[in-house]
Amino acid sequence: MEFRGVRLKKKIDSKNKDTGFFVLRDPEYYSVPLLADDGDASKRIVSVGDEVKEGSLLATPCGRYGNFIYSPCSGKVVGVSRKLNASGVECDHIILMRDMNGETQTFEPLKLIDKTQEVLLKRLYESGMVDNFQPFDPSYKKYLLNCKVEKIIINCTEDDPYNTSDSALIENFCSEIVEGARLLKLVAKAEKIVFIFTTAQKRIVKILQGYLKKLDNKKDVKIKIYPNIYPLHNSRLIGYYETGVMVPEGDRTAKTRVIVESPSNCLDFYNAVEKGVPCTKRAVTISGNNCLRRANYFIKNGTSIEHVLSVVGTKKNDFENILVYGGIMSGVAQESLDISVTLAATSILFCDRNEYAQEKETVCINCGKCVACCPVKLHVKNIDDAVVERRFSDAKKCGAEACIECGACSYVCPAKRFLSQRVIYAKEMLMGKTAKRPESSEYILVEGEDFKKKKFDSILQIKENFTLPQDKGEQVPEVEEMLKVLNRRVEEEKINKKEGETDAK
Repeated sequence: MEFRGVRLKKKIDSKNKDTGFFVLRDPEYYSVPLLADDGDASKRIVSVGDEVKEGSLLATPCGRYGNFIYSPCSGKVVGVSRKLNASGVECDHIILMRDMNGETQTFEPLKLIDKTQEVLLKRLYESGMVDNFQPFDPSYKKYLLNCKVEKIIINCTEDDPYNTSDSALIENFCSEIVEGARLLKLVAKAEKIVFIFTTAQKRIVKILQGYLKKLDNKKDVKIKIYPNIYPLHNSRLIGYYETGVMVPEGDRTAKTRVIVESPSNCLDFYNAVEKGVPCTKRAVTISGNNCLRRANYFIKNGTSIEHVLSVVGTKKNDFENILVYGGIMSGVAQESLDISVTLAATSILFCDRNEYAQEKETVCINCGKCVACCPVKLHVKNIDDAVVERRFSDAKKCGAEACIECGACSYVCPAKRFLSQRVIYAKEMLMGKTAKRPESSEYILVEGEDFKKKKFDSILQIKENFTLPQDKGEQVPEVEEMLKVLNRRVEEEKINKKEGETDAK
């Protein structure tokens, strides 16, 4: 198999020997988005003034593939805001004011007898887990296809030069991640688990190998080493490298008999099954040359970037410093600190002027480097020309919709052309995505003027008489029909068990 991509510089934080995790200090307010990335927003079920516990349900799935969203803290719902999430998509945000009670709400941990495929799938659906890979869908989505799955692939590769969270997770939660992977294997009815690393992760590979040696039953777990090349942190691309078949944009790798997971999701699923804890936080690498306290943190869903910045600190304030949400290669530069960390987060970078390209783009020199490095083999130059000339039908013929948004083409371009931006723009145009409204920071629900004056001076307008929008032909998710069947099966199993005990007596 040919691995296409680019070789990046060595890890920025490779000299940092502290590979543990810090728990970020709780902020006074959380702003929890009802949409982690793009797609179907969840439906809010709490109102302003409601009291919540950490783990209380805030929103339920809405549309075809929505997600459950849980409160990251105990406290009170004090507002609902409509603004942009970290991916630039406008959605409602639930504003929570934290109290000091620290009350929690959890599921019932599953007993060994309950760990059937049906019950585990239901727990995965209810857990609120979100993928670490584009398009950052709810994790349960890829398990719904009725097809045979041979392998669960745990993608531990860290192709971005800043991100170290996956290695830190393996080092600190190795047993939980392996057991979480085995639980996901039961959900998929897969035959084996494959952990994949790069050649630059030898120390972490030894840690996993050392743990596996202690296990009595380890035949179902394998380790595979990939070359240290970018990009690898993409589920469709890994599916292609494992099977030789690239699934279309928006489709699921389960069609090729593999499912790609992350160490973070394995840990989250273990906690949801064994401890009954819903997903409310993510392992995130905080780094960048302008960051004082570079480390891996567990950050709760809805924590503002402004609060993260106040905790980790910066070396100096300069108008040329930038904030990047995501990796340095494919992350999104943010214009405001009023952005919330979501469950799709992997890294947050506070960069100085030396960490990003500042050169102006020049005329293409036809070197062909962008075409040679593209992992999905797109003719990037032709797509770039088509976008510049507004020939989107030609961009479609060149396969712009297959772009995985890795940014490798822009990285290698000697003319510093904005290749990745234009290809992604063409992809979004062809997929029917529209521009966002500029008034996205407007509040639509608040509790009292004090809240506005104390924390949100930039509010444009307050709408006092707000009513919930009516559902307009809402689709019933296929998973709800699935869960009806699952619940019926669980009840049938209980009845059959009772009848069996009665016959035995």
